[in-house]
Amino acid sequence: MSPFIGRQRGATLLIALVMLLLLSLLAASSMRQTLLQARSGGGALENTQAFNAAEAALREGERRLVALSKQPFFTAFSSGFASCGESVSAVRDALATPPSGDLCILTKASDLTSSVLTQSWAATALQATDTKPTSRSVAYSGSDGNSVFARTPRWVVTAIGSSSVDISAPATTLFRITAIAQDRGGRFPVILQSVVSLEVP
Repeated sequence: MSPFIGRQRGATLLIALVMLLLLSLLAASSMRQTLLQARSGGGALENTQAFNAAEAALREGERRLVALSKQPFFTAFSSGFASCGESVSAVRDALATPPSGDLCILTKASDLTSSVLTQSWAATALQATDTKPTSRSVAYSGSDGNSVFARTPRWVVTAIGSSSVDISAPATTLFRITAIAQDRGGRFPVILQSVVSLEVP
């Protein structure tokens, strides 16, 4: 047998091994890319779910506040309370339907008046696991009170103060609603706020 043929067979084996190595690298790279896309898609989904939960809590807080403002005794609540315990019990006693009365209205001095207090509130709200009101937040379990979340969103209403400058115009009070929610994995906290202006009877 010619030594030239033996060298050809050796070259064929070397080329086959190099091709196999390249194919393995391509497969590993493709698998890594697929895993990264799956993780990214899952993270985006969880972030969206947390945002939707926070927005639902925010809108429910607005709805309950507006419903409360139509009651004749709203004047007594328009300046807020020192804690959610005081607010929730007072509002529940005044309203016949518990889901509509489960509302915490704090004074501006008792709520998110600084970034430090906001961070403290958010940390406490995110760590709370039960459905009972804390001193500065209320658990959100849906408009019917029966919704279940992986992590129960929290929200609170703050009486900011009057916006009236014309003494002949109806007195209005500004309220800030703050809602916070977190995804199942605890990676994406979402805080949303809105300001509502309501006439005080």
